[in-house]
Amino acid sequence: MATKKPLKKLYCYVDETGQDTKGKLFLVVVVLEEQRQLVFLQDKLVKIEKLTRKKVLKWTKTPFTIRERYLLELIMVKELKGTIFYSIYHETKEYVKLTSLTIAKAIFTKREQDYAVNIVIDGLNKKEMEKVREELKKLTIRYNKIRGMKDEQSVFLRLADAIAGFLRDCVEKQLYTKSILRKFEEQEIVSEA
Repeated sequence: MATKKPLKKLYCYVDETGQDTKGKLFLVVVVLEEQRQLVFLQDKLVKIEKLTRKKVLKWTKTPFTIRERYLLELIMVKELKGTIFYSIYHETKEYVKLTSLTIAKAIFTKREQDYAVNIVIDGLNKKEMEKVREELKKLTIRYNKIRGMKDEQSVFLRLADAIAGFLRDCVEKQLYTKSILRKFEEQEIVSEA
């Protein structure tokens, strides 16, 4: 009799940017990692926030010099390889549907057969949570829990916020972004879902 492999426990942290553009641009970032890696990674990310003085600042309130230092430190974290996914959408206001789709695409990239995922989405309210549940069911994503949280409460949501802000800066052609984006792609830290 074959022994059944245990479920891989995944955690998914999600943030977005672009609703202020009224549909012109909508960008979703998913940080997806196995549970066993989270504590180690959390410690590293908190140290980077302190070292660079980014702390719990939202990306839009973070000075460019701190943004750059923070991102360059992230590039050195080998454990981030293959954990950050994003999708960019244009000319749409289907925010909840596209957030759910990006989550599903990120999970599918892991190619796990037996997984259980806990999903944490920045600022998610109850009405949106129900829509996310519906969309993920349509996309055949198996989840344990979906919840909303403020990004100040989680280093992983702050990471998703920072990467979403950085990628938006890339789209808006901010000068500091070009070489950093290339480094992220070379290290396979950030990839399109």
